Amino acid sequence: MGKTKLIPRWARKGRKSKRKSNEHFGVVDLDADSVDPRREAGGKHVVITSFPLAGGDPNAGGGLSLGSGVFPENGPVLFHPAPPPTICSNWSTASNFSGSGNISISDEEENHLNGGSSRGLLKSMKSKSKDIGKELKVDILSIKKDIAGMARVPISFVRKKSLFLRTADLVNLDHPYEEGTRIDLHPHYHRPSSDTPHDGVDHDPKEEWVALDTGEGTHAPVAPYAVDALAKSGFDSAMNRSMWTLNRPSEKILARSAAWSAAIWQMKGKVRVPPRGSADENDVLVWSGNFTHGLYGSDLPTVRAEGVVNMAPSALVDLLLDNSRVYEYNKMSLGRDDVLVLQDDLENDGPFGQSITKVVRSASKPPLVRKSLEFVTLMHVRKLEDGNGYLIVSRAVTQAEEAINSDGKVMRSEILMGVNIIRNVEGDDNRAIMINVNHIRSPMIPMMIAKKIGLSAAVGFFTDLRALC
Repeated sequence: MGKTKLIPRWARKGRKSKRKSNEHFGVVDLDADSVDPRREAGGKHVVITSFPLAGGDPNAGGGLSLGSGVFPENGPVLFHPAPPPTICSNWSTASNFSGSGNISISDEEENHLNGGSSRGLLKSMKSKSKDIGKELKVDILSIKKDIAGMARVPISFVRKKSLFLRTADLVNLDHPYEEGTRIDLHPHYHRPSSDTPHDGVDHDPKEEWVALDTGEGTHAPVAPYAVDALAKSGFDSAMNRSMWTLNRPSEKILARSAAWSAAIWQMKGKVRVPPRGSADENDVLVWSGNFTHGLYGSDLPTVRAEGVVNMAPSALVDLLLDNSRVYEYNKMSLGRDDVLVLQDDLENDGPFGQSITKVVRSASKPPLVRKSLEFVTLMHVRKLEDGNGYLIVSRAVTQAEEAINSDGKVMRSEILMGVNIIRNVEGDDNRAIMINVNHIRSPMIPMMIAKKIGLSAAVGFFTDLRALC
């Protein structure tokens, strides 16, 4: 069967192409001897191909058919897209900016992924082609965009070593892929999934999880979107007046202090607070509340606290991020270590924006408790949008390998939502106003006293920080 390949325009006239082999596209004539009524009517019947799939020889015929069509000298173009191929192998077909591709899934997981669709090709061809009867002019970049899901970049996803984050309550989690992209994305790695990360987590069909990393030190494609959603949700919860009820002592503070009344819900800019040296500067205002999403942890109370710390905002952020200094403001601490650093740059853009994004493991030993408490937590730090301070959000993560290897010597506790908003103070660069939200699950705290302990701990945190100023 004879086939004739039409050379793309960028490869003609003796110009040497700088494109990689997997970016070649071609148009292949059907068998000249075949009988087709469309050919007899004067149409040119061709098959549109993309080749090679795995970096092979473009002339080897290993292309993936995008469809076939008739391109008459006069008259409408007729194009029939090929059905999406089913690839039961290790080839992924996710969006090109996701870094997806050849995924080696470990932990005995099946990876049956479907190929992308070529329906968008007809639109591209109509808009990009001229004088079809003489020459088919194809815009390579447009086709690449339409079939971006066919990118083949090797990626390894070691599930049992990956860290997973709950995301069902994050209403700001935007889908990281363009609307209309017809691609099967790998659960947890490219998109949230209700599948549990490991057997140690009870399945809840309303819950969703994402992988933060590949298990080999790099972030999963969906992770930056999940972390961004966590930051937005954390900030929104801290500043949502309807969610919070002020406690009785704090009501008395607001009744006597006009400075505090104006400061507590300020969304932007530098904040005017009680002057340095005044009695009011040592106040801590405390609220209690609940998350009403009805998901994991919504049965537990949460606490909001606000107060002034006589320390520059940047210095306060450095203190909270420094693992070696945790004991200075938490006397029950047994230490904190970095498990995974995904980004460490507040000044330059990276996958997680301008941020410090890391996972830490911390332990503490409260009095009268035999076992130590352990937290494995994502911490994400970024500047506020107006540049007048910083936002820190925290949330528990889980790892399959740790659940399997747990020796029972620690009680795993979880920060369901942790928020620190640290703002600049008007007229004094060495002071900060801080808003904290703490939503914690711990097996050692009975439900009946969880709220009382949370309120007390919120005030104690400010007391310990102020002792360092």
